[in-house]
Amino acid sequence: MASFADLIQLQPGAENLWAGEADTDYSHPAGQFGGWTAAVLLKAAMMEAGEHGPPLSLTVMYTEAIGAGPIEVSTRPLRAGQRLQFWRAEISQRGKVCAHAQITFGARRSSKTEFTDAEMYASPPPEAEGLISFSPPTKFGQKLDCRSLPRPEAWKPGEYPARSVFWIRHNDGVAMDYPLLAMLADFSPPRPMMKTGQFMFSSTVSMNIYFHGSPEEVAAVGVGHILSDTACRRCAGGYFDHELKLWSRTGALLATSEQVATYRE
Repeated sequence: MASFADLIQLQPGAENLWAGEADTDYSHPAGQFGGWTAAVLLKAAMMEAGEHGPPLSLTVMYTEAIGAGPIEVSTRPLRAGQRLQFWRAEISQRGKVCAHAQITFGARRSSKTEFTDAEMYASPPPEAEGLISFSPPTKFGQKLDCRSLPRPEAWKPGEYPARSVFWIRHNDGVAMDYPLLAMLADFSPPRPMMKTGQFMFSSTVSMNIYFHGSPEEVAAVGVGHILSDTACRRCAGGYFDHELKLWSRTGALLATSEQVATYRE
């Protein structure tokens, strides 16, 4: 059973340098899907030599669109302590930096104080009747199996918060791992579209992802669905932000993220 990291092909080019190719199966009209870019940056840092715990956080700034063709991923260790490691990673194409990331890894330890105050949305299971299957009309959209609750029949544009809750998994029987969590953390319909009901594209400007799930909780998902819950806080001036939570079917909070994005009406 392949994991998503297995699908990201990176070859060592030199010390702290990896060579690859833009996977156009994860593209949209403007270039590579930002979630794929985040996953590549994370995998490059995870492949570096040395012992480190699972990822704790990933911050990505998107500076240039990635098109078809070769890419290079450079990595740089910033600090390695007993429990924490801090890395930088950048994707370049044709001499331009396309995305920059800061990645933190942390060894986990047992603790008597553990809790989750966030609450998982009480959605029917993904196999329940009445859920609506959807995916964006892009190549990367074909890779995702999304199942959402239908809108209320009396829904009118602007009446309800720009919130979306849906089950999601990779369409090709790909097992969950941290790079796949990173990719799915960037997938959610544009918040202005959820508010107005009008189709539109959006592009992520910057994104922070926090990985909460333990390696055991992430592996337990297997090829199944996870629940994505996204809500907007403000949309103005051609930009919007949102907060997102990713849950396992058993109620484990696997990851949270925040991002700011631009959109085209």
